[in-house]
Amino acid sequence: MAEASGALTWLAPALVPLAAMLLLLPGLRRLSGLRLLLPLAALPALGVALFAPLGSVDLPWLFLGARFGLDGTGRIFLLFTAALWLAGGVHALGYLHDDPRRNSFWLFWCAAMAGNFGLVLAQDAASFYVFFALMSFAAYGLVVHSRTPEALHAGRVYLALVVLGELALFAAIALAWQAAGSLNFADIGPALAASPWRDAVIGLTLLGFGIKVGALPLHVWLPLAHPVAPTPASAVLSGAMIKAGLLGWLRLLPLEGPGAGAPVWGEALVLLGLTAAFAAALVGATQRQAKAALAYSSISQMGLVTVAVGIALAAPAAAPAAVAAATLYAFHHAFAKAALFLGVSLGGAATPGHRALWMLGLALPALALAGAPLTSGFAAKAALKAALPETWAWLGMALSLAAAGTTLVLLRTLWLLKRDAGSHAAHPPNPAMWAGWALLVAASAAGWFMIGDARDLLPATTGGWAAASWPIVLGAILALLVWAWRRRRVGADAFTVPPGDLLVPLLALAGAVAGSKRHQQVPTAGHAEHGTEEVAQSTVPSWPGLARAESALAGGAGLALALLGAAMVALLIVSA
Repeated sequence: MAEASGALTWLAPALVPLAAMLLLLPGLRRLSGLRLLLPLAALPALGVALFAPLGSVDLPWLFLGARFGLDGTGRIFLLFTAALWLAGGVHALGYLHDDPRRNSFWLFWCAAMAGNFGLVLAQDAASFYVFFALMSFAAYGLVVHSRTPEALHAGRVYLALVVLGELALFAAIALAWQAAGSLNFADIGPALAASPWRDAVIGLTLLGFGIKVGALPLHVWLPLAHPVAPTPASAVLSGAMIKAGLLGWLRLLPLEGPGAGAPVWGEALVLLGLTAAFAAALVGATQRQAKAALAYSSISQMGLVTVAVGIALAAPAAAPAAVAAATLYAFHHAFAKAALFLGVSLGGAATPGHRALWMLGLALPALALAGAPLTSGFAAKAALKAALPETWAWLGMALSLAAAGTTLVLLRTLWLLKRDAGSHAAHPPNPAMWAGWALLVAASAAGWFMIGDARDLLPATTGGWAAASWPIVLGAILALLVWAWRRRRVGADAFTVPPGDLLVPLLALAGAVAGSKRHQQVPTAGHAEHGTEEVAQSTVPSWPGLARAESALAGGAGLALALLGAAMVALLIVSA
């Protein structure tokens, strides 16, 4: 009885969103008022994060023997994840109120939400893998929601990388199981120290979860997916779902305990993280769409988190502080970035008062991401610098310079939003859209007090104020110089790095090869009037099997997941 009660406590956050999908069955979807309940499916997860005591329960009959529960790291991840899905869901009610595909959106939304909550509470690798896969594949339906060619292209890139990541994770978990004889995260880390498969597990884990994190060079799906996904989906993709990859790293990598550390892997991760922090900020500053610029900002910011994980691997003595810093940075970034994404859809505000409120609400999370004093970003970056061991002290200056890059790309984003205000949404903002956004702006401004100290938001000395301010000033100066160059040089304003950057030449090469083969097999005259379509097809290769998979995912997959969720709920109730 106690086991079943514990199972319901830890599984309810994942099962309630799956059960909520039943509200979208054909017989119930006519009752439009029921749709208003869908965002509330995040409340059990929020309640567990706020009020449940730390602990876990073993379920030997589930999967390969499951363990679910909450530890200190999991509580922080569940807190911001649940808050983001709740606020994003409220915003989505207004954003999609007249969208003919809104039922499909909600099916995939609830499935991805369930996966996100389930993986945070999973304390064993098999359960984590199942819920991680549920979240990843359900998110595909959010990316391709509009069914435009650009959305399908982004979805194909995303799906290809997801499959690659799932294969890598499956192999990593299988090898970890062989080394530890257990799938519980608590047993895997110590066992890897003496395992001949240690480096293979580390490499596969970095690859599999690095795709979700957006780590360089696995980041290419992010700037393609964000501009085409509905704005609420972009908010949870960048705010919550990419953090699932970070949590996977923290769970599966040997960061703490006996035999922890892997200096070569850690140093490589630090190098990749720093490269992503600077390169993504520079590429983001060339973008011509606000959501693409925000996507590159996320890649840059997650580069800093990658540095923290690299430090933990390279210097085991610094691992506890580095892991704590990465966790706190994820908390701060989740609210700030999701607030900026939701703010994109409010650019159509009609009155001057609403527009002033909109700009102020965008400035607050932007300042937090830049690390300005009095913001959560200042505290998060201070924690990250404090975690650096003495031999890595030079990284402090690099992190400060990265803040200048963040300022540069965020100023570009705000300028794009002001220039293109109203073009990112099909209708003016309504109360539900404002409410969801306001929740995240408030959380970005005050959420730090739930896990930190107000004194952490202030520099302690005059030198501290100067150290916190000069990167922002430098970023603003760079933005002014770039703006002046674009105005004075003919054609400079058209300069941009295409979203997807590294992927673009690879797809162009693949398209050229595919086009050459078609040219040999098909008379060119028959396609003369479809030049634009032919270029699109040659640039983005398409396969019949993938098209069928797209149709299946966009069709009845959501209902199947809903029935599965209902069956799991019923099974747990019967077991009780």
